[in-house]
Amino acid sequence: MAVREPDGRMRQQWDEGLRDRVEAIDLRPGMTLVLSDLATPASCAFHHQEAEDVFGIGFHLKAGSRFDLDGHVFETRALDVWAGAGPRGAGSSFRLPASGFRTVSLRLDPALAADWLAQAGAQAAPLLAMARGASQGSAIARLASLSPAAAAAQAESMFSNSYAGIARRLFLESCALGLLAAQLRLPGDGDDAVERHAGSAIARQMATARDYLDAHIDDPPTIVALARIVGINDFKLKRAFRAAFGTTVFGHVRQRRMERAAGHLAEGMAVAATAQLAGYECPRCFADAYRRHFAILPSQTLRSAKAPARHG
Repeated sequence: MAVREPDGRMRQQWDEGLRDRVEAIDLRPGMTLVLSDLATPASCAFHHQEAEDVFGIGFHLKAGSRFDLDGHVFETRALDVWAGAGPRGAGSSFRLPASGFRTVSLRLDPALAADWLAQAGAQAAPLLAMARGASQGSAIARLASLSPAAAAAQAESMFSNSYAGIARRLFLESCALGLLAAQLRLPGDGDDAVERHAGSAIARQMATARDYLDAHIDDPPTIVALARIVGINDFKLKRAFRAAFGTTVFGHVRQRRMERAAGHLAEGMAVAATAQLAGYECPRCFADAYRRHFAILPSQTLRSAKAPARHG
């Protein structure tokens, strides 16, 4: 099993403490797994340049980030899955949030990816086009979100397990291939077409609900109002939202407010002012909630943001 650090260009920008939390594992020729489990007291940015043509899929487990892949700008959230392809020399950058960042990334040689995707049927056609066009230019696509069960049972276990040596490599490869297979899975021949259509419609409605909440984080709608916006009844909305994102509607709102609060603190905003923007009249209540969410106090994030930058 080969374990590699980020390439030289990235390594120059990567703090020692962060490099220890990023592991690149060559599972087989043309297939590399990257496990990233990063936590910093303040937001920071990184840049990477591809050494070879690449096709990759990223499974985002914790928080999210803003990415720029050769001008293709997109933002990720917890449980999001994104695919990307680019030629040798393609540049990408992302901003690591103060709340931390955990992802599983599967990087494939485009020829290997195209060979697999060509056997997956019509459902994989857009990804197949991306893989085949990797040498010509960069492209991105958002895929089906991870279900909470998938995130817990497969992706999370890749960061914490009792395997070592070749057994660990085999375990990680099986998990990575399982996550990939879930993205390519086609409905069984006996599935009813109406049920398949309904399932995809629910997924779109939940994505619409999440995006609407994110756009109205300071004044979120009631459950009934949100259900009316996405065209579903409130009971079904609550059940489907939890199934899709692993939290309640208002649990999602709290999470987004906390992530935004971490960003404000990292920029030097006072704890009391940050608490008010997060919807807390009591700074102590905010501090308790912040510690439950991030396992550190807001004052610690603020102190780190005000600390002098280290050089050398």
